[in-house]
Amino acid sequence: MISEREAAKYPFLSEAARLVDMLDLTLDDLAEPVHAKVLDRAEGRVSEAILKGKASANLGDSLTELLSFPVANMFITALGERFLDRRYALSEAVRAYELLNDESEARVAKMARTEFQWDLRLVRELLDGRLYRFELHFNDFLGNAAAFREPKWKLVNRLMRDGYVLLTNPETTRLLQEEIRRRIGGLISKHRGLRLPEPLQARVDRLGRTFEENRSSITGGDLPTDVLVEGFPPCMRYAFEGLMAGRRAGHMERFALTSFLINAGMDIDEIVKLFVSVTDFDEQFTRYQIEHIAGLRGGRTRYTPPSCSTLRTHGVCHNPDSLCKRVKHPLSYYRIKIQDIRGKQEDKPAE
Repeated sequence: MISEREAAKYPFLSEAARLVDMLDLTLDDLAEPVHAKVLDRAEGRVSEAILKGKASANLGDSLTELLSFPVANMFITALGERFLDRRYALSEAVRAYELLNDESEARVAKMARTEFQWDLRLVRELLDGRLYRFELHFNDFLGNAAAFREPKWKLVNRLMRDGYVLLTNPETTRLLQEEIRRRIGGLISKHRGLRLPEPLQARVDRLGRTFEENRSSITGGDLPTDVLVEGFPPCMRYAFEGLMAGRRAGHMERFALTSFLINAGMDIDEIVKLFVSVTDFDEQFTRYQIEHIAGLRGGRTRYTPPSCSTLRTHGVCHNPDSLCKRVKHPLSYYRIKIQDIRGKQEDKPAE
């Protein structure tokens, strides 16, 4: 069994969860004043995810830090905001990444092997001025590196031997961050529809207000004035908010979103800035792709988003609403929605 401090550092570990289970705390127990510090810290973790995109590591009180993690997960679940689910999972994963960078190679390897079943070996290879400390089986490498866009993560650009990819210490912890992000995302989704005691619900309500007050800044509300996020069809809003949260997206979703933004009138530079939030952002490569879709490179063809039927076929249709049933293309939805929004603004009486 791991120590309480180790569990507080990495509360997503299976042994950390067992430590929490041994305390056998109920929701009513947590609502008692004696656990106010735990609730404060849990609320703080969620606030940090909303406002900063990264949770801190407060290890002075190990038990409070440990217990606050499942409570924060519960708060996120109760909020029911899919965008915030992803932002919170990434926030906690970045916290773990920074802690792992201070661990020994042996500790990193132990977590990867025992917790995530990686086929990982410790090595010491100095090649081309780089010190490689790990080699990871290519299946485990691909399972996590596929989320990254930087060329260095492509398998063809890696040093391999006998099916194992050579990795530096920071590269290994970066891959672990992605593994941890997915695990925390899974933990969040387990308890939908949970009824909370009033003291806990009051904190959820306060966090909800914090999120709403900052929604525009963290979901890209500073778009050019001629592009209205409020008019985005659900599929494009899902893709857009996922981009801002660092969620991994497939090729079709990225292409659909980029071509939609271009045709909605967003400036190329603004679209490039949006992709800064993508993990391992490569500005030059991303700009080339966006300009190609915009018809500024290659065959000079300006692409439009795929039709709704194509998006459904590729699993990119999310949360369709009543207007979706009346249109066949994302841009048609956007035009209708914008007209409706502007019509309501014109009908509003002057103050």
